[in-house]
Amino acid sequence: MENIIKIIYKKYDGFTNSKKLIADYILNNFNNIVYDTLSTLAQKIGVSTTSIIRFAKDLGFDGYSELQESIRNYTRSDDPFNVVKNFKELENENLAELFENSLKKDIENLNKTIHSISKEDLEKSIDLLANSRKVYVIGYNDSFTLAYYMALRLSQVRESVHLLQSVGNMNPMELATSNDKDLMLAFLFPMYSLNTINIINKAKQNGTKVLIVTSNDATRIKHLGDVLLPTYVYGLGVRESLIAAVSLSDYLASAVALVNPDESRKLITYADRIYQTGYYLDSN
Repeated sequence: MENIIKIIYKKYDGFTNSKKLIADYILNNFNNIVYDTLSTLAQKIGVSTTSIIRFAKDLGFDGYSELQESIRNYTRSDDPFNVVKNFKELENENLAELFENSLKKDIENLNKTIHSISKEDLEKSIDLLANSRKVYVIGYNDSFTLAYYMALRLSQVRESVHLLQSVGNMNPMELATSNDKDLMLAFLFPMYSLNTINIINKAKQNGTKVLIVTSNDATRIKHLGDVLLPTYVYGLGVRESLIAAVSLSDYLASAVALVNPDESRKLITYADRIYQTGYYLDSN
């Protein structure tokens, strides 16, 4: 039998509004409901227990118990972002071979990413990054590392790049003047940050375009972006590997520099002149 996530997505468009409410909750919280009783889950979602039982039967299960067992099986075996499972697998690794195997996994992710992104989506992304009035960059938790790196690289080759940070809850105010000439670049990986999703939705209300760098299976969030760039991030360690997303960021920044060479040259020259005034050990 297919895993529970694929089953829900196949049937999703035919669900009633109440069943979509149940489906959305399961898709966004499946790791947190594996031990919930029927009544507890119904209370969390705000629906009746009967509605959940009907939902389970629509998916082909006899009732809630079978549905819940399917969710448990997914979190144990099919979910590539299950930290507990990944750690158990890591314990079986030979320490002497871990370094080589880890790098091999990164190379595998890079090769798969090359073939997962279409030329058309890359061209759209470069056009948006190069020609938008402002580019807002956001990521949460591990993804903030990617957002910071991309904002740094992009600001070296174009103006008006804004890294959105949650410190002091400034995000809503920073987006107050965003419009349909701007771009939101979001790094969004499972488990999907509700903070990032909320900011994306606020930007979309202003007409801002959305470019999302994410994992290769982005079915759950594809409705959020105008363009999605899938990357393979399955790591050998406890957490996912971000190498492919970093490499993609390098490429996009370089492509923007090629599209707008005059602006890029001006910024690079200006920055280099500043760095020569004592910012680094070998700048004199």
